[in-house]
Parts: sequence; C-alpha cells; structure tokens
Amino acid sequence: MTEFAIDATGVTKSFGANRAVDRADLRVRRGELVALLGPSGSGKTTLLRLLAGFEAPDSGTVRIGGRLVAGEGVWEEPDRRRIGMVFQDGALFSHLTVGENLEFGKPRPGRAQECLALVGLADRAASYPHELSGGERQRVALARALAVDPDVVLLDEPFAALDEGLRVGLREEVAAVLRAAGASALLVTHNQEEALSLADVVAVMRSGRIEQVGAPREIYERPVSRWVAEFLGDADAVPGSVAGEFISTELGAFPAPGVRDRGEVILRPEQIEIVDDGAGPTATVLGHSYFGHDQIVWLELASGVRLRSRTHGRVSWGTGATVRLRLSGDPIVLPA
Repeated sequence: MTEFAIDATGVTKSFGANRAVDRADLRVRRGELVALLGPSGSGKTTLLRLLAGFEAPDSGTVRIGGRLVAGEGVWEEPDRRRIGMVFQDGALFSHLTVGENLEFGKPRPGRAQECLALVGLADRAASYPHELSGGERQRVALARALAVDPDVVLLDEPFAALDEGLRVGLREEVAAVLRAAGASALLVTHNQEEALSLADVVAVMRSGRIEQVGAPREIYERPVSRWVAEFLGDADAVPGSVAGEFISTELGAFPAPGVRDRGEVILRPEQIEIVDDGAGPTATVLGHSYFGHDQIVWLELASGVRLRSRTHGRVSWGTGATVRLRLSGDPIVLPA
C-alpha cells in the first residue's frame, strides 16, 4: 500500500492568461493532516479543486491513494476518487435529515451512525440541518465525508463562516475527530494560526507555487524567504553585511551560513526583549499597542530601522525613552 493519500506532481492550471497553479508538488501521507496555507488568490482553492476532480490540470499528475486519477491520459470523475469533501458552508441537503445526509453516499451498513457518534451527534440523526447550529452542521458535514471511508478528506476553509469563538473550539474538535478516525486530510485555509496549531505539516502557497513545506515549527522558525516569514506572523528585518560565515548588524553579529555579501536578520517580536540594564544594543521607544494578554512595544534603532518587541505585563517605558535590547533564540538570516 502506498504511503501517500495524495501525491500531486508538477500540477499546472491556467485560466486564460492567469496561471492559477504553477507546477505545484504536494504530498499528504496516510494518517497525516496537512494544511495548505496561503493568501487569497494564491491558488490554494484551485489546487484543491484539481485534487478533487472539479477541474482538470493542464499538465502534471494527481494520484489519490496510489491510483493515478489525472494526467498521462487518465481522468477519473470526482465520484470515483474516494474523496470526502467538507465545504465552507457544509453543503448539506436541507430537505434530508442528518441521517439521510450521511446515507446519501451509500456508506457500508452502520457506518453513518458510527460517524455521527464520532463527531458527538449520535442523537441528532432525525434532525434537519436548519435545526442545528453552524458548528453542528459542520460536524455533520465532516461525518458525511468520513462515512464513505475515503482515501483522503479535503476541507475547503471549513471554519471561515463561523464566529471567532465557535471557530476556535470547532477546529480543535475537527482535528481530534480526524486523528481519532485515522483519516488523511488536506485543510485549505488562509488563517495562519489555524494552520500552525492544527496541522502535522504546512504547505505555504504563493502565486500558484508551493513556497515551503514543513512541520509548523520548522516553517515558523526557519522560513525560506522574507515573504514566508512575514506571512506566517509578525517579523521585522535588520539589514547587515556578510563577511565569511557571519553577518554584522546593528544588533550584533550572527552566523550566516550560505549567505553572501548582503543579508538580513529576520526577528519575531517575541525574540526581542527590553531589559533595564546590560550592554546590549539600544533603541528608542516609539509607542506601544495593548492586546490584553500581551503588548507590542514599537522601537526604532539609530539607523531608523523599526522593530517590535512582544512583552507581557505593564509597559513602563514611555515614548521617547532609550532602552536596551536582548535577543533570545537564533535569528533567521536570509539573503537580502
């Protein structure tokens, strides 16, 4: 049995002059939850539609569960690909009960009730979709996707239409259900927090291409480009000059393997600590933004480069104050 639930290679799709997906490679191992993350217009939904069979690729191949379903003269319709789909709005049949919605795909006997129990809705089989909350409808949609024993579950922005409080709780529930079922899944999202907190692997997409694939911690702490770093969270860049294996900046010298001539140090706000004493570099406080659980202090170096420091507790440094900085962790060093 192949280890990949999804194996897409060199997939390309254009709409007129717009190349929506550009030679994309994407793999999802069996039992793995992968998040396909990117901004609006990056091509992630088009790639999902190519995997599902709602669009045909111009070139490249798609394999689902080891079977070639698109490319090399082969084409399988969506209903033959053994894929379970969960859409943003759930897409339940309003005139059918919850149980009838699950039976629509003709699952094996008893499977529909098993899946309702898995999502915690075993007692709602006789209810109609309009009698459920938004979160319950999405759980039914997930149960319906799992009921047909798919090789892979595709989730297209399944939490985007929900209120923030409900969205956070439901996404944890959905991830737990997928793992309990041993399902292979691809989650399409533009929400960085969602991708980083739920997925085993994150694939970052930009302008039709997969920019980086890796574990959440890996792509957050070791992005391959400044764009990826800034897309995945707050990040500031400090330029520097490279000599040998080190880059020299206003904040000090850091290892810069593989970087030549000019580079930049990428820093997350949580890496910059404001200290009351010491011999670290200095900065001027420009102001701060209060978020309750933490605060961002806006800083400016002597060169005019601006940084952010994330701090907890009360800020005691007023605008215009000169403070010293201390860096924690290893900074990201990239070619300029």
